[in-house]
Amino acid sequence: MAVTSKISPTQVGTGKDKKPLYTATKVTGPNGTPPVYKTEIIKYDNAKGENPRTIGERSSDEPGKITWNDNASDTDKKNVEKLGKTSANQVKSIKNEVATTAQEKDALNKASGNINQQEEGGLTEDQKSAKELTDATKDIESIKGTREDDFGFYVFPTTLRASENGQDFLKFDMMKYEPRKIGQQGSGTRTNLGFSDRDKDRKSIGTVILPIPGGIQDQQQVSWSNDNMDAAALAMSDFALAAITGGGDAAVDSGGKTAEEIANNSTEVKSALANSIAGSASGAGNLLTRTTGAVMNPNMELLFSGPGLRTFNFSFMLAPRDKNEAMTVIKIIRFFKQGMSPIRSKSRLFLRSPHTFRLAYKHKAGEKDKQKDHPFLNKFKECAMNGFGVNYTPNGNYSTYEDGVMTAYQVTMGFQELTPIYNDDYGNDPFPNEIGF
Repeated sequence: MAVTSKISPTQVGTGKDKKPLYTATKVTGPNGTPPVYKTEIIKYDNAKGENPRTIGERSSDEPGKITWNDNASDTDKKNVEKLGKTSANQVKSIKNEVATTAQEKDALNKASGNINQQEEGGLTEDQKSAKELTDATKDIESIKGTREDDFGFYVFPTTLRASENGQDFLKFDMMKYEPRKIGQQGSGTRTNLGFSDRDKDRKSIGTVILPIPGGIQDQQQVSWSNDNMDAAALAMSDFALAAITGGGDAAVDSGGKTAEEIANNSTEVKSALANSIAGSASGAGNLLTRTTGAVMNPNMELLFSGPGLRTFNFSFMLAPRDKNEAMTVIKIIRFFKQGMSPIRSKSRLFLRSPHTFRLAYKHKAGEKDKQKDHPFLNKFKECAMNGFGVNYTPNGNYSTYEDGVMTAYQVTMGFQELTPIYNDDYGNDPFPNEIGF
């Protein structure tokens, strides 16, 4: 049996390069016992379904893995995750036509890349409760007056992007907050429980462009801390590890081995261990030092304890020169203030996360040059805005235009990245021509 889904688009690329790829998914099966399905990703030239060709396949035997053929372009392969998600959703739309039993649905989920799907009847009570809570909060209706899109596009000063010399600028894109999903990550037979990555290319809901300010900098930090482990602690950890991994017999063997090693050591070592253990048992922690004048070697070492999250602070003087620029400044201030504010649900029972921001230093962005990330300044990961301040009298005096707009506004912004910087974020190019993150 073979069933083909309807054609649907997948948006790939960004900015001017953004375009749709039109695909459908053909499901063949079930075949054999246990049941096996094959899904084929079919690509078309347009939404009408012209020039169909199969570009890749998935099978229940290799869950989640897409095997590309010669019809697949570099663009298709580059957007494997997006096309994979589209195909998985297409299979969901025809699921009931090709699978009836729980076993068949499980095999179809594997063939379509929906390897995390489970039938409702297979969930534990805790899983059902978690699913009900997720379903209840997933589409929380926001309170009236909430803005979740269409924040506008603002440039200050208004001549910034029209500059023929390709003036560099700092771009702020606002995006709806997207939580990371927890589940099986990876494809094929190699899957692990973990967190998914956020979609870096999801649509912006508003943009502000400002000149690059002075004093820009970044500071990357990781945490290291001191750690001690003397001989007694080492022996106890070996005993505990053996008990956990090998059970009671392994713990007994480990204890016997440790005792044998102590017995075979010198009189000095035996005496030191005896004094250390006796001191711990009696509460006289310095018994070893009192009787021998020595201390146990703490084997001190500095160990990595975790990454840090970078923070960024900016300050801008916004002094409008005419009425149009004045209104732009007002909208920019409103843009950031409203965008960073938490979102209330209609019932007031929940608070949703504020919108987040994608920052980028842009280089050579004049009409003759295509804008691109500045290669010699740091890149940013997706950020939360944790502070925004406005000084309405930055010159020390109350001064307005005739319509009441202040002659200047000084704004300060604070951002923090949502995830740390990792080694693989930089790639493995031995001769990079950019700083990266």
